[in-house]
Amino acid sequence: MASWEARPLRDEEIGLLSALQVPVCDSGSRRRFCLAKTVGAMLVGFCLGCVVASWYATNENMVAAGPLYPPPSLCPLNFLVVGDWGRRGRYNQTLVAAQMGRVGQDLKIDFVISAGDNFYQHGLIGPEDQKFSDSFTDIYTAPSLQKTWYTVLGNHDYMGDVLALLGDFLPQRDWRWFCHRQFQIQHPLCGPSYIGECEKFVEFFFIDTTPFVDEYWNSTGKETFDWRGLAPREEQLWSQLQNLSSALEQSAATWKIVVGHHTIRSLGHHGDTLELVQQVLPILEAQNVDLYINGHDHYLEYIKHSDSDVHFITSGGGSKAWQGMQTPTEEDGLQFGYDGQGFVSVSMTVASLHLQFHDALGSTLYSLDLKKH
Repeated sequence: MASWEARPLRDEEIGLLSALQVPVCDSGSRRRFCLAKTVGAMLVGFCLGCVVASWYATNENMVAAGPLYPPPSLCPLNFLVVGDWGRRGRYNQTLVAAQMGRVGQDLKIDFVISAGDNFYQHGLIGPEDQKFSDSFTDIYTAPSLQKTWYTVLGNHDYMGDVLALLGDFLPQRDWRWFCHRQFQIQHPLCGPSYIGECEKFVEFFFIDTTPFVDEYWNSTGKETFDWRGLAPREEQLWSQLQNLSSALEQSAATWKIVVGHHTIRSLGHHGDTLELVQQVLPILEAQNVDLYINGHDHYLEYIKHSDSDVHFITSGGGSKAWQGMQTPTEEDGLQFGYDGQGFVSVSMTVASLHLQFHDALGSTLYSLDLKKH
């Protein structure tokens, strides 16, 4: 007969089914009954997850699973965003990667943005570290993901050999890898039917947020950070802020998107990053930035404050998640939050931006549409 007991869960089950008591079935006529109980328990766990996700959605843009995004042929730019992922495939990283491959194929994506904390727990030990292959090359194998990965550094990346991530050796191991402290890219938005030189484009501004955080410079010795290659801190921060402000001011882009690892606004485990609220946010608001995209908090989130035009997107669910969320208030501007694993897809035209949050099981949790007049 079937006996019920708790057993250690595989990494792929952590969070998804962690509350379930899984039956261990012996042989005999009760096997079918035991199987029915197992399936029923899994369905209960899935439904509970749906309830949790829907509780944190604060408007009516929740959508059912399925490819509800516009046809790729109508969108001159399609890309994915994932953060906080590099764990050698563990903690559902492989599940998230599989769904990224599926959505990437549907959208025919142009590239992937990695929002930092690319290799846990302490970055890479050098340019030949096997962790690079185990956590990146051998995980994101879907044909649709064989695109350039535009990558920012996270605080965990700084705990290893940060220069290895920035050097020329990793792109020789995997050509997709593109990582710098601060850089910009542009992409045209005119579409395949446009004739002539395209003057409508989106511009991305990638920044290095880790040096802004005071805590990392006042370390008590538990963690060490590799600050090699940086100017003295105050000089580096001043230079980065000046470069960002100047680049945004001079940009003629139709859409402006800034990407960094740390949160500016968040109700996740880490919450707001005060240093960025004080130093970076005023620049984003003054220069009419449309989106700020980040990782750091290991979940999915969309925040929009009524007194700011900046839309805050957190995509930090690339692997280990379920760190908890703060209780939102009306002033927090939370539009959607999911305490779990997943990623973001974005489809853009000159006049529209369509963004979706996807979980590790393939469901589309939330959809956001922004328009330009």
